[in-house]
Amino acid sequence: MKALISALALSSSVLGGQCGTQTCGKDTPCCVKGYCNRNAMYCAPFSCEPGNSLSADSCWNTAHCVDHTADFALPPTSGNFAQIADYKGNPEQGKYVSKFEPSNAKLSNSQLELTLVKQPDNKGFGAVVTGTRAIQYGTVTAVMRSASTSGGVVSSMIVRNDVKGDEIDYEFVGSERGTVQSNYYWNNELDYTKMVRSQALLDTTQNYHTYQIVWTPDSITWIVNDQAFRTVKRTDTWDPSTGVFKYPEAESYVSFSVWDGGSGEKGTSDWAGGPINWAAAPFVMGIKSVTVDCLYKGNDTYKPPTVV
Repeated sequence: MKALISALALSSSVLGGQCGTQTCGKDTPCCVKGYCNRNAMYCAPFSCEPGNSLSADSCWNTAHCVDHTADFALPPTSGNFAQIADYKGNPEQGKYVSKFEPSNAKLSNSQLELTLVKQPDNKGFGAVVTGTRAIQYGTVTAVMRSASTSGGVVSSMIVRNDVKGDEIDYEFVGSERGTVQSNYYWNNELDYTKMVRSQALLDTTQNYHTYQIVWTPDSITWIVNDQAFRTVKRTDTWDPSTGVFKYPEAESYVSFSVWDGGSGEKGTSDWAGGPINWAAAPFVMGIKSVTVDCLYKGNDTYKPPTVV
């Protein structure tokens, strides 16, 4: 029996977690979307899939929320932004990181720029930048302009938990430069009927506006240029058929992205404004700064309260 237990333990350590068609092992312990590796792109907590990795401990520890401002006009040595290849897990050396390689995000022109690039198949490959500290309730403020100068180009500011599917967002589409769309999702239930547009704004692709999400245990408020245009109360999300509040409450990550919605399925393409007019390129999203004020003041050993 002892020999059998030892053999099973050895087998488990060799086989690791099942990650799509791959099996994560000790040399490549972290799983993301069916692939195993050991660098930040795979092991950072905002990407890593603990249930499919070698073990739950293979993923790096979550760095929890602390109040901060990332001023992207400052030099790279400030630690406000890092490429994913350079990120080693210390959020003070990369408050925000580009999630993909090759990276279409960089510090330039006194801001963080995310660019949508045309590929040989005429589709766009964009960029995603994510905060490296998780937040559960608080205020997120970004000074930015959209890249959506053509239909099909989508720019986003999102607070999201990829595992649970809770999300609060701003989304910009190229067919509507004078407003921004707001929405929220619970448990990956993508109810697009809840979208609400902001007040009229000066062209969001040419002008920098201040976008805020104020997220508390009781409500979510969307604010542009100090003017609140939408509030959702937790009590309003009660679903009597399931007996739950369908309200985003999972610890999440702040992220920004630009992507090609025009080459998606018809519903997505129609919403995004149709196929991209590449003659209108470049499509560059500019973020001057991001400020996070946490409701729960955290640190690297802080454990957020359990949501009941």
